[in-house]
Amino acid sequence: MKNITNELVENYITKYYRPVNESLEQLRLVGEKDHVPIIQRDTENVLNSYLKLKQPKRILEIGTAIGYSAIYFATVCKDSEVYTIEKDEIMRQAALNNFQESGLNDRIHSLFGDGQEQIEKLQDQGIKDFDFVFVDAAKSHYKRFLEAALKVCSNNALIISDNILMRGMTASDDFDEHRKHKTNIRKMREYIDFICTQEDLETSLLAVGDGLGITIYRGNNE
Repeated sequence: MKNITNELVENYITKYYRPVNESLEQLRLVGEKDHVPIIQRDTENVLNSYLKLKQPKRILEIGTAIGYSAIYFATVCKDSEVYTIEKDEIMRQAALNNFQESGLNDRIHSLFGDGQEQIEKLQDQGIKDFDFVFVDAAKSHYKRFLEAALKVCSNNALIISDNILMRGMTASDDFDEHRKHKTNIRKMREYIDFICTQEDLETSLLAVGDGLGITIYRGNNE
């Protein structure tokens, strides 16, 4: 990924990437060809380890896109339920089609609308105890999405925030060459400060893909 690692290192790491199955491999190729924001290959490699260690039962995803990661989660975590939120109607319809084709639509629940609002509806319905949260939506809204998600998380929930480095711009304004991303940069820096300084959150930042935040929620400890 530009500004985070160099092409030689990235190519070396991703040559060891192995798709979970053939249908996900084909969906990845479609997403990459159409420049859809699906999880990167090295990010997926890291997620494999965390998912197998955590073995989550109830997964919350904020940012569905075409449904690649939701299908991936449901495939790797065979006993899990996945709730995934998307605000773009065209993307969501594509995801619904892909869920149907995957045969996993009985375990993947698609929600349409704003991430915070949909999480609040889940809370109102008594749907909670999420032990894995994946945040991969509008970068300037990560903090409010997470604040809503924490209210429905179980103790020791694992929260992974994708694309937190934004091609290096979060680390340095120099990478925002045309100064078009000032708001996103400021908001992402605020988000990272939040997940790294809250007493009930334990966070590590990784320079994988476009940056990952790995957070454990301790807020429900009695």
